[in-house]
Amino acid sequence: MLNEMNAVLYYLAVDMRFSFKVFWSILIGSLIAMAIIVLSFDTTMVVTTSIPIYIFCGITGFLTTKETFPYCIKLGATRNYYILSVLVYCAVVAAVFSMIHVLLYNVMNQFVATAVNGKLLTYHTVEATTLTNTWYNQLFVDTTICFLLISLGFCLGTIFYRFGMIGGFSAMALLAIVMILPATRSYIVDVFVLDMEGMKLGLNFLALVGFALLAYLPNWGMIRKASTVPGDTR
Repeated sequence: MLNEMNAVLYYLAVDMRFSFKVFWSILIGSLIAMAIIVLSFDTTMVVTTSIPIYIFCGITGFLTTKETFPYCIKLGATRNYYILSVLVYCAVVAAVFSMIHVLLYNVMNQFVATAVNGKLLTYHTVEATTLTNTWYNQLFVDTTICFLLISLGFCLGTIFYRFGMIGGFSAMALLAIVMILPATRSYIVDVFVLDMEGMKLGLNFLALVGFALLAYLPNWGMIRKASTVPGDTR
């Protein structure tokens, strides 16, 4: 069991290695370019480094099934261990990305405070919540949101893989309808938002993590008898 999971996890890590390096190189390069601009010109910039990380995590989860499932199965992995390995992989990716982001964010804040005199304003997602803006709360919020987005992306990617474009876009349309309907939208808000303090949200992080884990259950049902050929190419 452990050997099979280690093999799958190793393959997942190798598959992500290039995109990991490219993403962080672009993000750090962009921040350096912004710092040079505000130092060179009389201007002010506002940057939220959380957003690109969340987007990347969602895309990573979405592409996981298509890029790794066929190869892992062909190399001898079982579907059950593949799902379990992806769950561990997603949790590790969320934690690693969050740790790097918190470190980068705090280094950037120190640089802003000493070098650019507040002309480069940085914001973290934790500032939109009722939690105190500390490094451990930043890490907690980032890890939770990254894990949720990777989970949802993985579920949506599995739907596209299993049922093709029709099934995938149908699922997205159904999700949009659920979000638009006032009754379901209010229920979702009541579950995930505990209270509000002005513009800040008191999020139910336990519910967010539970929902992220719940999003893995459909994957097992869809992958259990899935072909190694994506649905839109069969």
